[in-house]
Amino acid sequence: MLKSKEIISEEQLDKALKYQKKLSIRLGEALTEMGFADAEEITRSLAEQFGFQVVNPMATPIPEDTINTIPKNIAKKHNIIPVARQDGLIIIAMSDPLDISTLEDLRFTLNINVECVLATKNNIEDAFKKYYDKERAVSFDGYLEGFKSILDGTDKAFDYTIGTEEEVEAPIVKLVTYIIDEAVKTRASDIHIEPLPSKTRIRYRIDGVCQEVHSIKNRIHEALISRIKILSHIDITEKRKPQDGRISSEVGDKPIDIRVSTIPTTCGESIVMRILEKSTVLVQLKNMGFSDYDYDNFKGILKKPNGIFLITGPTGSGKSTTLYASLNKVDRSEKKIITVEDPIEYNLSGINQCQVNETIGLSFPSILRSVLRQDPNIIVIGEIRDAETAEIAVTSALTGHLVLSTLHTNDAPSAITRLADMGIKPFLISSSIQAVLAQRLVRVICPKCKVPHKIEKDVLAALNINNNDLEDTEFFHGTGCEHCNRTGYRGRKPIFELMCINSEIREAIFKSKGTHELRKIAHSNGMSTLAEDGLRLARAQITTLEEVMRVSALDSD
Repeated sequence: MLKSKEIISEEQLDKALKYQKKLSIRLGEALTEMGFADAEEITRSLAEQFGFQVVNPMATPIPEDTINTIPKNIAKKHNIIPVARQDGLIIIAMSDPLDISTLEDLRFTLNINVECVLATKNNIEDAFKKYYDKERAVSFDGYLEGFKSILDGTDKAFDYTIGTEEEVEAPIVKLVTYIIDEAVKTRASDIHIEPLPSKTRIRYRIDGVCQEVHSIKNRIHEALISRIKILSHIDITEKRKPQDGRISSEVGDKPIDIRVSTIPTTCGESIVMRILEKSTVLVQLKNMGFSDYDYDNFKGILKKPNGIFLITGPTGSGKSTTLYASLNKVDRSEKKIITVEDPIEYNLSGINQCQVNETIGLSFPSILRSVLRQDPNIIVIGEIRDAETAEIAVTSALTGHLVLSTLHTNDAPSAITRLADMGIKPFLISSSIQAVLAQRLVRVICPKCKVPHKIEKDVLAALNINNNDLEDTEFFHGTGCEHCNRTGYRGRKPIFELMCINSEIREAIFKSKGTHELRKIAHSNGMSTLAEDGLRLARAQITTLEEVMRVSALDSD
C-alpha cells in the first residue's frame, strides 16, 4: 500500500525489512525510524488496511469523565487514550491495531463494550501528558467535594491516579501534595494549617504576609494532620505536645526541604510547614543588596582571625540566608569550618556540619565542646539560645576562632544587651564581639504595576524624614495586578544595620552602656539604621516607604 502510493520505494522497503529483522520491531516502526515514512502516513495506511477510523486525540477536547474511565497506569502501559464515551461504549485510540488482547482486557475489566480507533504513537503520548500528567484539572473545591463524598461513604469513584505510574493515591494524599505544590508555585515561605471552631483554615505566608487561601471542613482535619505527620516522620499518636519533623521533596525540578512544627490548640493540632528552597538560600554575598559601605565592612569582618560576628533579627528575616552567603564567601579550601545546626538546612561542600539531637544528648553546648578539639578556624553556631552556648561562643572567640551565629533581637545594639542578660560579663562581650548585623525583609514593588506615588506626610513624620530632604526624589508603589496577586508587591529584599565594634563602642560596652547609647555611638561612627537602609531602597524605587515603616520598627531616632 505504501509503495502503490509512492510513499516508499522498493529499495527503501528492502532496507526497512532488514532493519526490522535486526531489531525485532514492526515494519511501520522501522520505516519511521529510518525516515522513509512519517507516522501519520503509516497510521492512515494501517487504518485503511484494517478498516479503522483515524483520529487525533489532541485536536478535540476530551471530557474528564471520559478520561477517568481508563486508569492512568493502564493507559500508560498500553499507550492508549479514551477519546469518547457513549451509553455502554468506550472508544479507545491506540497506535497498534493488532493489540487485540488489550481491548479484550479492557472489556473484561470495565464490563463495557470497547471499540478502537487509530492514532499516531506521538499523538497518544501528547494526549496522555495533557490529560493524565497535567496539573490537576480538578479545582480545590473539586478535591473537597471528593473528600465529602468519601467521608460520607456516598461516592466510591473519587480515586484518581496521580503521582507514580502504578500507585493510586488516596484523596488526603493528593490534597497534601496539592497544598505543597501550590505553596511553592505561589512563592510561599510557610504553610499554616490552623483548626478553628467551624473550619480548618489554610494560609500561605507570601512575601512575609499571611494570606488565607483555602478552608476545609473540620472532619478532614485529623486525616490531613496525620498525613503530614507521616511524611515528616512525626509520631501520629502523640497529640498532646509539640513535635518537629522534616520533609524532603521536589516540586517540578525544584528540590525543597520542609520543616514541620506541630502544636496542640483548643480546636486540635495546628501545623506550620516552613518551605526551604536551596536556590533561594545559597546566594552570593555580593547579591544580597548591601550598600557599598556595608559590603566592604562585611568582607573585612569575614577576614578576621577571631571574634564573634552575630546576625540578628526575628524569625523569617533571612538570617540563615545571610549566614550561608557568608560561608560561600570564605575560602573553604584553606580553612576548616565546622557548623552546629538545629536543623541542618542545607548541605555545603567543604564544610563539616553537625546536627543537634537533644534526645541523645547532642545539645549545642555538648557538640561545641567537642568541636573545639577539632581545631577549626571558623565555628558556625545555628543560634545562640542559652547562657551556656553564649559562654562557649565567647570562649571560642577569645581562643583564636572566628564564630558566626544568629540571635533573636530587634536591632544590632540590642544584641549586646541580650548577651548581658544571658550572664556574659561586659568585659568579655567587649573583647569578643567583632560586629553585629541586624536585618529585615521588605517587599519589592511589583514591576508589572509599578507607578509613581505621592508620599503622605504621616509616613514621612513616622520615619523622621524632612520633606526638604526628598527634593528630586520620585517614589513608586504597585497598584496591584495579576502578577502580584493584587498586593502591589512581588518578592523581598533585605535591609541591614551593620554595627562594627570599634574602640569607642568597646569602651561603652565595657561600661555597660544601654542600647540607646550604643546606637548613638554606632550611628555617629557610620552605622546606617534599618530605616535609613530601607530609605536607600525606597529612593532606588525598589520598595515603598510604607513597607520600610512596617518592618523597621520606627527606629530612626
